Amino acid sequence: MGIRSFGVENGALCLNGKPYYHHGILDQGYWPYSLYTPPTDQAMIDDILLIKKLGFNMVRKHAKVENLRWYHHCDRLGLLVWQDMVSGGRKPFQPIMSGPLFLKGFTVPDSLYHLLGSQDEQYRKDFEAQLTEMIHTLYNCTSIAMWVIFNEGWGQFDAQRMLGLVRSLDGSRTIDPTSGWYDQKIGGFSSRHVYFKAYRHTPDPLGRVVILSEFGGYAYREEGHDDQEEIFGYKKFFDRKAFADAFFDLYADQVVPAKQKGLAASVYTQFSDVQQELNGLVTFDRLSVKIDEVIALQVAALLLGAQE
Repeated sequence: MGIRSFGVENGALCLNGKPYYHHGILDQGYWPYSLYTPPTDQAMIDDILLIKKLGFNMVRKHAKVENLRWYHHCDRLGLLVWQDMVSGGRKPFQPIMSGPLFLKGFTVPDSLYHLLGSQDEQYRKDFEAQLTEMIHTLYNCTSIAMWVIFNEGWGQFDAQRMLGLVRSLDGSRTIDPTSGWYDQKIGGFSSRHVYFKAYRHTPDPLGRVVILSEFGGYAYREEGHDDQEEIFGYKKFFDRKAFADAFFDLYADQVVPAKQKGLAASVYTQFSDVQQELNGLVTFDRLSVKIDEVIALQVAALLLGAQE
């Protein structure tokens, strides 16, 4: 059992009525041999403790619903959770998917279902039913601070109506209806994903709270911990020190100044390597922490200051 409150005040996310910056990391919850199934209960605990050890106070559980033990451990160990709804739909219209990468503010109305892969009526009904089921199932998990409905337009539809649905199911948490792309100018957040350029903070014209809900994604291969032929990452490094220095500079030069200008949260991509995605802070097998832990804690100190 836990007692806490989440909210927004004066452009900041709040925990128990006080401003609380969310220093987060994205976690897809994959494992080397069992994929979506954690090998042991202790493995889940170890991941959560390592996230905290690296200075993060929040994890975005990306496009996956974990088993209840994982949320229980977040509750008792003290790690906030942004919970994604699992993405669905068909493959979106490809030219539309490229727009947000290169055109600032690019969007399309999500009533045009075929553009975002949500043209199947049965899919939309299933999504709504399973979104409702997810919230009912996880409602009592104290650590969940935010519901994330759609991510980068995957199967997106009727975000305004879905936002209303989630609000009716749970008015105690914050809600990001459209994470990253295809903003419908609704809700309380301007949710931004920035990978291919430096992040320079600007206020939201509608006065919404600004969150950097994905960024980073720096790749560094730790030899002996994967069998992949290809490396995916938004920027690649081939030296551990260069990787750590770039991680520090990314926060010091972009995220910390943005926080000073009003940024309320940031989510680094990502916690662990996932197959060819070698952009984790730890290896896929969890046997090696790729980021220098001292550097990670220096970043947390810069970003959070006396908050903790």
